Amino acid sequence: MFLGVLLSVFCILTPAFSPVTAGLSDVKERTLIAIKPDGVQRRLVGQIIQRFEQRGFKLVGLKMLQASQDILSEHYCDLRTKPFYSSLLRYMSSGPLVVMVWEGHNVVQTSRTMVGSTNPAEAQAGTVRGDFSIHVSRYTFVLSFSSGFVAFC
Repeated sequence: MFLGVLLSVFCILTPAFSPVTAGLSDVKERTLIAIKPDGVQRRLVGQIIQRFEQRGFKLVGLKMLQASQDILSEHYCDLRTKPFYSSLLRYMSSGPLVVMVWEGHNVVQTSRTMVGSTNPAEAQAGTVRGDFSIHVSRYTFVLSFSSGFVAFC
């Protein structure tokens, strides 16, 4: 697998009105995106934020944090039986994460497209994974969510 850069893990639908969505829908979506330790270490946070801003999405929450083993265990509980589980927890706790909440019309599906295939080898150039994943080494992306992770936003 590839060393990953980010992970989209959550979405919320909220009724709201905005000039951006006027005429399209009265429902805004929110999605939670976490930039993993290697993305933070490689100083990619600004470039990733810029991509979402240029797409017209609104950053409504941002926090840098060091995720505890307890939070990560809860978040990845569905992967406990997988052979890579221990190394995934070690990796995700090896450095800070930058957790962001983005809001906008169709932000959930659009962010998945912007991030690219969950397998970085298949991710197209121009996607976050296609542009920033660098080498084979670890299990990377899971699009699941547990409520413990959102408490940081």
